[in-house]
Amino acid sequence: MVSCTNIKKLEQSYQLFQTGFDSLQNFQYKDLTLKEGDQLTIKAFTLATASQEQVGLFNILGGDASYLIDKDGNIKLPKIGLLKAIGKTCKQLEENITSEWSKYIKDVSVNVKLKEFSVNVLGEVASQGKKTFSTEKATVLDALAQSGGFKDESKRNNVLIVREENGSRKSYYVNLQDASFYESPAFQLQQNDMIYVSANERKFKKMKDEEFRNNMQPILQSVSVILSVLNFVILLGRR
Repeated sequence: MVSCTNIKKLEQSYQLFQTGFDSLQNFQYKDLTLKEGDQLTIKAFTLATASQEQVGLFNILGGDASYLIDKDGNIKLPKIGLLKAIGKTCKQLEENITSEWSKYIKDVSVNVKLKEFSVNVLGEVASQGKKTFSTEKATVLDALAQSGGFKDESKRNNVLIVREENGSRKSYYVNLQDASFYESPAFQLQQNDMIYVSANERKFKKMKDEEFRNNMQPILQSVSVILSVLNFVILLGRR
């Protein structure tokens, strides 16, 4: 009976999404707020004619090139110059650029996309390091999947996400054994988030036991030598 109970507890400690499924239907992705260092692709189109020659000047970067949001939160655009991008969503920035470029292009349509963003995953995962996404709809689960998933020693009910917002850092803890973690503001990732998966109690117990063995080994070796010497002395005395 004791054996079965221990196995059941061990199995539960590894299982994800054990409760809280009712919350999943309420989740909605949000548009990310642009930050310093983000790279954007910005392309203009005209709906007035099939020829796109008149928007050529506004697509001077073309291809896979991108606009970088500088330390002051600006990007530099043709005919506009510096334009504040930080703190806006891609959709809001589209509206700003469309308003300005419509002075030069008839029926202009502008598309603004976040080229990519990355987060860092550390701790008890198969592959630590920077994980990059080409979509704004990236979640903690996506980052863990890119990291190869949990190790056996991972603590699944207390994953830490550190996020920088408005110049200050905030910490969030999510329990991946309860599906209601979808309700956490940290479930959908943002630029430069840090995800840390700590070790569970079994790993610390294993480390403690190993340390104890390492500390005891020289003592046991010394005792063994002393006993050998005593045994040798006793044998000599009997002769």
